[in-house]
Amino acid sequence: MLLICPLLRLCEQDERTYHPVKANHKKIMQEAAAYMPGGIHHTISHNPNSAPEFLFTHGDGAYLYTTDGRRFLDTMLGHGSLLLGHCAPTVVEAVTTQAALGNTFTHITQPSIELARMMVEDVPCADKVRFTNSGTEAVILALRLVRAHTAKNKILKFEGAYHGFADGLLYSTNYGYPDRWPEPPSSDPDSLGIPEGQQDLVLIAPWNDLERTTRIVRDNIEDLAGIIVEPVMRGLSSQPGFLEGIRELATDHDTPLIFDEVRTGFRLALGGAQEYYGVTPDLSTFGKGIGSGYPLGAVAGNDQIMGHLNPASLDEERVFSLGTFHSNAVSTAAGVATIRALRQPGTYEHLKSYGDQLRAGLEELFQRFDLPVQMSGEANIVEWFFTTEPITDYRSSLATNLALSGRISSEMRSQNIFGGGGNFSTEHGDTELSLTLEAMEACLVSLRDSGELNA
Repeated sequence: MLLICPLLRLCEQDERTYHPVKANHKKIMQEAAAYMPGGIHHTISHNPNSAPEFLFTHGDGAYLYTTDGRRFLDTMLGHGSLLLGHCAPTVVEAVTTQAALGNTFTHITQPSIELARMMVEDVPCADKVRFTNSGTEAVILALRLVRAHTAKNKILKFEGAYHGFADGLLYSTNYGYPDRWPEPPSSDPDSLGIPEGQQDLVLIAPWNDLERTTRIVRDNIEDLAGIIVEPVMRGLSSQPGFLEGIRELATDHDTPLIFDEVRTGFRLALGGAQEYYGVTPDLSTFGKGIGSGYPLGAVAGNDQIMGHLNPASLDEERVFSLGTFHSNAVSTAAGVATIRALRQPGTYEHLKSYGDQLRAGLEELFQRFDLPVQMSGEANIVEWFFTTEPITDYRSSLATNLALSGRISSEMRSQNIFGGGGNFSTEHGDTELSLTLEAMEACLVSLRDSGELNA
């Protein structure tokens, strides 16, 4: 199965050359529902019609193929994890080679050493690196580290920010219930099953509001173990000076600053958002793009805090960290191949250029259809909101025309675009840019003609 993607690259990938093996989609989904809750692998909100309308057989480069013979341009890309596109040949080769040698040894491996070295070279805050299986696990470990380092318990996060599905920070995110959110610094759990006592350990601050954040930090400094922030929060740009202000605030109060770079890491730059913005945190968490879709996360940080993970440290200073699949050889081999590819000259210039062109093209389209829009994101992270008002934080994003955004997302699938346009890879070029913009225009025409565009 691993050979199919490189082979498909040898031909022009369209309906004339791709001959799918069709499957009975309805039967497959009935089987999924029989064995999996809702017949799907995630649970976010009330959705009685959650079963997907198609299933993918494989991906190649910028494209996905389905059981019913359709080809989609992928702008979802594993929620942004596939920076090199599907089945990047160098990653497939590295994974295939390592899989033949073994994966889990419950011991350090050469690929993990090599990947850690590369991250220390590229990531400004990284003196040391510890690998996990995902971004969620990396965040769990980062919180444990700052609590151990400071001997304090509370964590400050920002309203609307998602840091994984663990109990510790699943509060006041964009997957929760904004209509019942209390005012910061109070938090609201986003799921049943989260222990009540956890809530007292989470402080909420408004995104891009340095003044209110400063007050919250000062009022809680005696119990504050750390501040965690996404440099680009759920596609929302940070205002000039905000990240620098948070860094200064953390330094002034001797509080560790964590950058959650699960989305921005290796996407905005080799060194992540901290290189891109020139703001260095004490710790960073990584996931998604680091492993080209293979299960891999990481915590990187300065020697002082990461030293708590050294088994040679004293009992009163040591932090427990163990995982059967942490640092597994296949995932870290994928990571090494990924960073080698991203280090090639021109990679980030291409990604930024594509993002800038996409942002400009979409904005022009929306304006042509008389849709008030605010474009957001940074470099190759592209987001938009239908409103005349500036988007400064998550609450202001909720006041936009979210219904129209949902209709466009659904309509894009009818145009064979999976996703909306906010994620892309090194495999996305002029052809894919044109396809995305043409599909968006077709969606807007269809919605206008049906009367749904301004409904």
